[in-house]
Amino acid sequence: MRKVKAVMFKRIADLCQPAIELTKGIILILDQDGRIISFNEFLESTTGYSYSELIQKNWFDLLIPEKEREPAKRYFRRFILRGKSSQKIVTTIMTRSGGKRFIEWHHKRLEDDTPGEVIGLLAIGQDISARVEHEKQLLNERNQLIERNKELTCLYSMTKIVGKNKPLPQMLESIAAIIPPAFQYPAITTATIRLDQHSYGGRETAIGSPALSENLTIQEIPRGNIEVICTPPENGYKISNPPFLDEERALLRTVAHHLSLAIEKKEALDNKAEMENQLRHSDRLAKIGQLTAGVAHELNEPLVHILGFAKLSSKATDLSEQVYSDLDNIIKAALHAREVIKKLMFFSRQTPPRETPVSLNRLIEDGIYLFESRCAKNGIVVKKTLYKDLPSIKADISQLQQVFTNLTVNAIQAMPEEGKLNIETSCDEDYVYLLVQDTGIGMTPETLKQIFLPFFTTKDIKEGTGLGLSVVHGIVKSHGGSIDVESRIGNGTRFRIKFPLKRQPPEENNES
Repeated sequence: MRKVKAVMFKRIADLCQPAIELTKGIILILDQDGRIISFNEFLESTTGYSYSELIQKNWFDLLIPEKEREPAKRYFRRFILRGKSSQKIVTTIMTRSGGKRFIEWHHKRLEDDTPGEVIGLLAIGQDISARVEHEKQLLNERNQLIERNKELTCLYSMTKIVGKNKPLPQMLESIAAIIPPAFQYPAITTATIRLDQHSYGGRETAIGSPALSENLTIQEIPRGNIEVICTPPENGYKISNPPFLDEERALLRTVAHHLSLAIEKKEALDNKAEMENQLRHSDRLAKIGQLTAGVAHELNEPLVHILGFAKLSSKATDLSEQVYSDLDNIIKAALHAREVIKKLMFFSRQTPPRETPVSLNRLIEDGIYLFESRCAKNGIVVKKTLYKDLPSIKADISQLQQVFTNLTVNAIQAMPEEGKLNIETSCDEDYVYLLVQDTGIGMTPETLKQIFLPFFTTKDIKEGTGLGLSVVHGIVKSHGGSIDVESRIGNGTRFRIKFPLKRQPPEENNES
């Protein structure tokens, strides 16, 4: 049988030889075991093998790359010889020098005289190596363009985010979110921006995962970094090693540089806005202080006369009860007006302070005594936590009494139906601290911004003048201290005042 097939192959080869020699491509005849039976000179010129090195050799063992050999044999046996071949396939063959060539094949089964019995394969191939290399080059250029477009999109998006003038934390969160899409594996890439011990973006760090990092240097001071992490996928999807392109490293350096400049500009603008706001506030207070000082002086003189004549009149013995009652009301109203004028004088700093060593603990013990009955009546629990060895501070005791009284009254008024009033003192090497905290109704952020403005009040016109906290602010500032306020609706308000143990001269004291 094998001799018969050999004779048939020779007959087929002889018949095909003229066409084989004339065809501008590789003509190849294989038997059913994959041995090379006949071919034209194009196979020799393409592979670099001679006729004697090719004839009767196994096509797969000689010319197919080792990694592709077994799949090619299975394809040959299961599909081509069984008649389930495709119209066109592309395979890789190895040249004698070790190079690779890409061949596009068209093939046809060779059958025996017995119907359906396949004895070999006739294949016609074209060397498309140049086309394949060109397509690879085009694909590589396309991928590079896609990556460059992603990088430009990242930088453009970053410019838009910075231009919206968002608060710094929101800006950093938004920028951290647009960095991963600019990398070649966005689905498994996360970016984290760290600035001054705070983190924004993807905060979880996978130990051992490949990472890129660039520092954020603002005004030549390192203040954080940008870290991009590529977490290996769990589904077995393969990624390049390392997973970052050189262009991505350059992109991260560019992002870090521009982000450093954006943070520097943002902080400069915020500082400028804060300074302008402080200047406007100081100018407003100065003008209002001048106005209130003038008004206080103008009102004080007639008020003294009213109060004096009312008291003299009340000493008369021949007046009716109604007149005595009216005079008493006049005296009370005049005294109230005098207290308002005192507050105006405090606010405008027309009353010179008389500074002596003052113990905050003693001032609190004496002052809270006046409010204990009112607190008990309203169901308010007073808790005092006073530092045992609290040092004295140099201050005007009457002004500090005014501060404590105003803060305590405000706290009590904020708790109309039960609550807790917490009063604490503490100290460190430089400052003595006073804390007054209530569990009352609290304040909105809008109210909180205005509480130290003169004549601003949320109370009824009969309950307050709007000068209490502005006077407190002025007194604390005149003593070289500062006051911080925290408040939320429904969660109460917390005032924390600090007084320096060592006072600076007024011209050197820049603390507000």
